[in-house]
Amino acid sequence: MRLLPLLIFALLLSTLLMQRQNILSMQPTASSEQINSAATMFLQYRSAVMAYMSANPTFTGVIPASTLTGIYGQQFSAAFTASTGNAVTAVGSGRQMTVYAALPTGALNTVLQLSGNDASIGLSAGTTWTSQATGVVATAQPLAVAVPAKDVVSVFEIGN
Repeated sequence: MRLLPLLIFALLLSTLLMQRQNILSMQPTASSEQINSAATMFLQYRSAVMAYMSANPTFTGVIPASTLTGIYGQQFSAAFTASTGNAVTAVGSGRQMTVYAALPTGALNTVLQLSGNDASIGLSAGTTWTSQATGVVATAQPLAVAVPAKDVVSVFEIGN
């Protein structure tokens, strides 16, 4: 009988510790939060390039990150812009945009998921890229500019 309060305390403590462990296991890890943030930031950067090109359809070259920041009021961190780039090249009377970034491992799948499996998103091999969208034949396509190998890339065109 004298050990009954100690036994009850031990059972209560073990139950609380198990509940705490269950709650911690359900919370996203820092790694998954970093991947989600990087994927979202990449898609916002790509959207800013698209918006800039809609307003400036004859532009060619590299759109400065400071210019893209003002489009959505989106602040891209210095660390993000250091590993991100874009290039706009003339293709006939149209323009081809190449947007790329060095993202954490696993971010490509999240980018594809968030973009609705956009076929313009893939992986760079330096001078070529391959769409990683599900259901797309993975044929290497030339890049208009050199992009670091293994960077996530999005290539799209406007105009003719």
